Amino acid sequence: MYKPYTIDQYKVYRFLEENFALENFLLSPLSRSALMLEDKAGDKIAFALQDGRGLEIQIPDPPPPAVVKEYLKHFHTLDPKPELKTFDAVTRWWVKHPNPLTHQQALGLSDDLYRHFLSHHLIQEDDARQLAASGLVTEDQYRDIQLWFRNGNTANHWLGPLGVDGVGNIYGLTLYYGTPQACKFEFYLFDDYYRHMNHIV
Repeated sequence: MYKPYTIDQYKVYRFLEENFALENFLLSPLSRSALMLEDKAGDKIAFALQDGRGLEIQIPDPPPPAVVKEYLKHFHTLDPKPELKTFDAVTRWWVKHPNPLTHQQALGLSDDLYRHFLSHHLIQEDDARQLAASGLVTEDQYRDIQLWFRNGNTANHWLGPLGVDGVGNIYGLTLYYGTPQACKFEFYLFDDYYRHMNHIV
């Protein structure tokens, strides 16, 4: 769930708190001084800090792919390269450095994962372990595990699909991959295929 990272964002956030029931919206950043709301019907509205007040602005178009590609090429030439391993580190860098990327592009998340990121609290390792050990996780729970994995945990752990059988899609999580402390879990995803194969209406 997104929280303001700059004073300007905080002032816009306070304006939104006073004028909207924020629990009914997805809140996301557009820049270091602008925030966007999306309701459950998919309608969006954006506000920025202008002259000390929160004012509605036009939602900017996403950058063209060529612009993103050129910027990323430049980013990879930076020396020293920023250490951006967690969502927090990426977001702090994104708001401090001028760039054409959307926040979602900076985090490198798909649409469904980004929406989950905006609407759920991030889980911790013990939570991921408990979910994987249960043997069956919902699609939302798997997104929780994916976001935990992507949030600075890709170097020491492994997460991915293992295959499919007559019960469902099988996924695996290995904590402390490649070490004597490695701990492996396999679990099914409670998706449409699992419901079909197990005759669940």
